[in-house]
Amino acid sequence: MKIVYRAIVMAAFFVSVAVVASAQTTSLRDSGPDNLSCSPAPCVLPPTQASEGGHEVIEAPIVADPLNPLNLLLGSLDPNCPPPGGAGFHLSSDGGATWSRYCMPLINDFHGRTYVPGGQPNVAYDRNGTAYIASGYGDSEGMGYTLVAVQKRLNGGNWTQPVIALGAGSLDPFYSWMAVDTGPQSPHVNSLYMSAIVLNEPQQNKNQVVVAHSYDGGQTWTGVKAVPVQTAPAGDLYTSTSVGKDGTVYVTWMYCNPCSSNKGDMLFSKSNDGGNTWSTPVLMGTILQSEIPNSNVPVTNYPVIGVDNSNGPYAGSLYVVMYNWTGTFMQVQVLRSTDGGNTWSKPVPVAPGITHDQFLPWLSVSPAGLVGVSWLDRRNDPKNVEYQAFAAISTDGGKSFQPNVQLTTAFSFPVLGMGYYTGDAWDGPNYFVAAWMDDSNGVDMQEEVGGIRLK
Repeated sequence: MKIVYRAIVMAAFFVSVAVVASAQTTSLRDSGPDNLSCSPAPCVLPPTQASEGGHEVIEAPIVADPLNPLNLLLGSLDPNCPPPGGAGFHLSSDGGATWSRYCMPLINDFHGRTYVPGGQPNVAYDRNGTAYIASGYGDSEGMGYTLVAVQKRLNGGNWTQPVIALGAGSLDPFYSWMAVDTGPQSPHVNSLYMSAIVLNEPQQNKNQVVVAHSYDGGQTWTGVKAVPVQTAPAGDLYTSTSVGKDGTVYVTWMYCNPCSSNKGDMLFSKSNDGGNTWSTPVLMGTILQSEIPNSNVPVTNYPVIGVDNSNGPYAGSLYVVMYNWTGTFMQVQVLRSTDGGNTWSKPVPVAPGITHDQFLPWLSVSPAGLVGVSWLDRRNDPKNVEYQAFAAISTDGGKSFQPNVQLTTAFSFPVLGMGYYTGDAWDGPNYFVAAWMDDSNGVDMQEEVGGIRLK
């Protein structure tokens, strides 16, 4: 499975992106068979379209405000934004009943270059309810220069001007992910972290995992090289970042050598000092990749990491979700670590017994320590072509998963350029909210938001 950084990533920078609202009438938190109870549990939240139609909208990271469960923030690559932009962020202040869109602006740097948003959207909230958005940017001249920029919004006010977290020079960041330290006892509470794979320019024959940190709410950033440089044909791909309640920062990514093969090693590193130094990488497991069968659509394979920040029986446990090509189908599986990432379990399938393709999974851990996973699944199409969104919950620390929950009855077709990732988040202890790319309207790909209510 050949991976070419610029061919994959730069195409996203020049999709063309004003604030609009999509007409929804039902809050996710009011959905279900009974607004007061959920019997039988769990209840499926009816999916709603969060993005505006007209152009295809892809990528679906989602996050919930810890101070107000009605506030949801969804990221996207959205060509409905005014050209030449492409990073659209969809906000709901009524639990998903209605959505508005904010589009990140252009950036002009000190070299006189103009940068256009439109790559790897990220979303986050800090412990105070401050919202953060981030996007990759590409230079408008098409010279290959890229950067990652961050904006924030205080108390529902205006968005600040973008601040460059990584890039804008001879090193180009790709496959970025943002996380915020929300641990009340952490020495770095409310600090921000941005992981990425950084390439050298113009050769692009070397790459490295870099994690930038900001201790002042995103105003200034310091980049730290987390692992040694890789030289082609070896490469690092697909970073994911999470933060424990004690302030430990965790980063995962995929290593391949050569990256034209379908084999990937899923690696892990952590920092105990606010991102200033990083541990020697640990191999979590090895997977095989594949294009989506019957569609010839390549998909990314992020090793998405989550940490149990609860006070429950599995507090401190780490979980990572990914897919593996079994030789006949793509299978979503979860690894877990109970010793801070030193050792990892054998993979646990989230859909045991299902032999249809499962891909683009995401994972998050609830305030009560439940592990939620969402993904795209073809089990209900006898031809194994069209997909639906599914989810599953683990209540035993990732050792097993409860019966899968089908989030939508509508079918979608996998298409080229359908996006790098889906997303999910816990909106309090009982609402597992998922977001995914959906083209069941028969016109174009849009973002849907649904999920599960446990009680």
